[in-house]
Amino acid sequence: MEIVDRKMSFGTFFLPGPTEVRKEVLEAMLRPMIPHRSAEFEDLFARIQAGLRDVFLTRRPVYVVASSGTGMMEAAIRALPAGPVLSLVNGAFSERFAHIAEMCGRQVDRYEEPWGSVHSLERLETFLSQKNYRAITVTHSETSTGALNAVRAISDLAHSKGALCMIDSVSGAAGAELRFDEWKLDYVLTGSQKSFGLPSGLAFAVASDEVVALAEKAEGRGVYFDIVEMEKFAKGNQVPATPAFSLIYALEVQLEAMRAEGIENRWRRHRDMLDATNAWLEESAQRTGIEWSNIVAAESRSPTVSTVRLPQQMEGKAFVEKVKARGIRIATGYGKLASTTFRIGHMGDHTVATLQNCFTACEEALRD
Repeated sequence: MEIVDRKMSFGTFFLPGPTEVRKEVLEAMLRPMIPHRSAEFEDLFARIQAGLRDVFLTRRPVYVVASSGTGMMEAAIRALPAGPVLSLVNGAFSERFAHIAEMCGRQVDRYEEPWGSVHSLERLETFLSQKNYRAITVTHSETSTGALNAVRAISDLAHSKGALCMIDSVSGAAGAELRFDEWKLDYVLTGSQKSFGLPSGLAFAVASDEVVALAEKAEGRGVYFDIVEMEKFAKGNQVPATPAFSLIYALEVQLEAMRAEGIENRWRRHRDMLDATNAWLEESAQRTGIEWSNIVAAESRSPTVSTVRLPQQMEGKAFVEKVKARGIRIATGYGKLASTTFRIGHMGDHTVATLQNCFTACEEALRD
């Protein structure tokens, strides 16, 4: 199959964040500045709020912040009332959430699973029964491995034990099913550069009424990442600090496209891309004898990112460079998986059709 020239067409950039961005979205960023304390901006922000609520399936305000998702992890921790935190760790970014909690002065315990695994409800119940945790932190889609935690069930279990559930859905939201109101979630954060198909630089979060009420009494919650302030301003279609106008223009255009597609159709398209990736790995292994496979069990794979274990004779960075030479960008494995795996981000505005060039380039690179 002929590989499309990246300069000519969408469909050559498959990192699991930042993902490839459509031309129309990038062009929206060229619009002129406007005063952010103006009716014009408030009208713009109201349209964005409506679109974001459709993505999170919530009637709550959605916070829009000029930061990476890490900023809204810190916001989550700073909003919590006093008490110990249990962090569910199964990869690099769930470990980051735990580290942030510790650096914010919280007493943190870890329930750890191996990279590529997900958390067990039975083991979680054991942890929650041993101590009165005020909250748990959990990563929905672990970008470092492609493992997808069952956050609805995890949240329900946390609530049954009197704990809040703070969810990092950076590579999940807008690609993996998530229903904030129906699932009675407490707090969900995400970033613009993953399944939203936007440039990096914006973070989004939703908090329940209960979390905001508790945050009002929390000590040391800071200023820039204060969700109480974000809540107050968002309800008036405003932001506490100067917004990233260019990124917000891009967000408006992308939300229009996402609304036209429909969030459930968007989830389905991401699942279709995961299915296509799984089928390709299995078929190519049978057809060519290539020894590679997704490191995550089939029932726990994220619809947005796949981590593939390479044959022993191939090193991760060298493989990614060979794929790059064919006009396709993928990512090495993350952290301790860097030398033995690679990652494909099948997220954002990619489709099963655009993935075909990626599959071809990967197979050719391994045979080279």
